[in-house]
Amino acid sequence: MRESTCPQCRGAARLIANPYYGAGLAVHRDLLVCEDCGFSGFAENALAESEEVVASPYESALRRILRRLAGR
Repeated sequence: MRESTCPQCRGAARLIANPYYGAGLAVHRDLLVCEDCGFSGFAENALAESEEVVASPYESALRRILRRLAGR
């Protein structure tokens, strides 16, 4: 378990993995939960978005054939 500080009371806070990360609009990897005041919220992502693996767009078989016929 990783620890951080609470943005409200500066007490000890735990970083918990966001179970919804990657599904829908969930973009925060971790949730921040304070042990002193009970604050809970989203923690900032440690990695920049450019470091994440980005899937290449799907290219259909027809588009691949047409691209080869065009010589590209």
